[in-house]
Amino acid sequence: MIEIKEFTSTDVEFKEIARVFNLVSHDYVVHYKDDKDEWYIRDKSLLNERYLLYKSKALIGYIIFEQGKKENRRTVFFTIKIDPSYSEKKYIDILYKEMLKRIKTINCNKILVEVYEHPNYRDFQKYLINEQFVLAQKNREYLCEIKKIDLKPYQSLIKKLGLAGIQFFESKNDIKNKSDHYRKLEKLEWRIDQDIPIPKGIKWTRDSFDRYLEKKQFFEQKCYGTEIIAVKDGKYIGMTSLTVFKRSEPNKAFTETLGVLKNYRRQGIATALKIKAIETLIIKGIKEIRTDNEINNPMYKINEKLGFYAVPSSLEYLKTID
Repeated sequence: MIEIKEFTSTDVEFKEIARVFNLVSHDYVVHYKDDKDEWYIRDKSLLNERYLLYKSKALIGYIIFEQGKKENRRTVFFTIKIDPSYSEKKYIDILYKEMLKRIKTINCNKILVEVYEHPNYRDFQKYLINEQFVLAQKNREYLCEIKKIDLKPYQSLIKKLGLAGIQFFESKNDIKNKSDHYRKLEKLEWRIDQDIPIPKGIKWTRDSFDRYLEKKQFFEQKCYGTEIIAVKDGKYIGMTSLTVFKRSEPNKAFTETLGVLKNYRRQGIATALKIKAIETLIIKGIKEIRTDNEINNPMYKINEKLGFYAVPSSLEYLKTID
C-alpha cells in the first residue's frame, strides 16, 4: 500500500528522512538532529513543506520544497530522495505531482532542483529530463585530505600580504566582539554573493540584518568550522567560512563561502584565506574539506593546485511552469 503523509516534525520522521537521505547520498551523511535544528530556524513566513512517501508503512522517499525569498517568491526549490530499492519513475512521480498541486497556491512559475552526476541520482535525473527540466548550471565539486597539503610554500604569500597591510582574523575567536563586526561581515557577504553565478531567472536576495544575525548565530553555535576574514585598514575585503557537522562527520568541513571584493583580487588573497582556514581546521582535528565552484569559476585552479580532487559534479535543473 502506497501512502503520502504530510510532515509533522516528529523525531521519528526526522530520523527516517535522515535514513533515506543517507541511503542516497554518495559522499556525506547527515544526522537527524542537524536537520531538526535547521527546520526550526526556517523562515516561517514562506512556504516550506515536506511530503513523506510510505509503502506498507515504511518510509521509502520524501520531497522537501521551499519558496524563494523576495524577488524569488514565485520560485520553488525542491529535492526528492527515494530509497534506491524504490527508485522507479512511479514513486518519483507521486511526490513530484503532490508538490505541483501544493505550489499552485503561491502562483509558482519556476522550480529548481539539484542532483549529482552519480549513479544514485540517475533515475531522478532521467525523470527531470523527461519532464522538460533544462540544465541551468553545473558546479564542480571537490574533496581534499588537508593534512597532505604542503602549507610551507604559501607562508611567503601570507607574509607578503601582511607587509601590504592585509591581515587575517578568525571571526568567532578574534574579532567577533568588535561593535561593528556583524554589520561589516553582512555587507561583505552580500557583495561576495552577488558575484557568484546562479541559474538564469533566479536572483540573489538579501536578508534583513536581524535574519542574517539569527542565521550567523546558528552557524557559530551549531556547525562552526572556521570563518576567516581578510582585513585591510579596518575594511573587510574577503572571507571564507566552513561548516562542520559534529554529530555526523566531525572530521569533515564544508566550504560555504569564499570570496574577495573585486578591487582586491589577483593578489593571492583567496589562496591565503584558504590556507589560513586549512591551518585552523587542522588544529581542530579536521581531516577533509569539501568544496564546490561554478563550472566557469577560476577558483577551481586554486583547489587543484592545493591537491583537491574532483568528485561527482552537481547539476541544477530548472523548469518554467504555467
